[in-house]
Amino acid sequence: MTTANVLMHLCAPLDERALCDARDALSGIAGVGRVEPGRKLRCVLLVDYDPGVVSAQSLLAVMRHRGFPAQLVGM
Repeated sequence: MTTANVLMHLCAPLDERALCDARDALSGIAGVGRVEPGRKLRCVLLVDYDPGVVSAQSLLAVMRHRGFPAQLVGM
């Protein structure tokens, strides 16, 4: 398995419930290995994933579909 990671910026910091919802949404996707919030910034998520299974654009689409305005800022 090849692992890549992406840094996803959310338009606003998330409260605990929204953070759990976002983490669950991404963690439930086949190919996603880890979802962690930024240590200093609550509006950033680090996502480890297998690009052979899921694309970074697909991860972004899931977040937007769930109502989390997000953008990819690092890959």
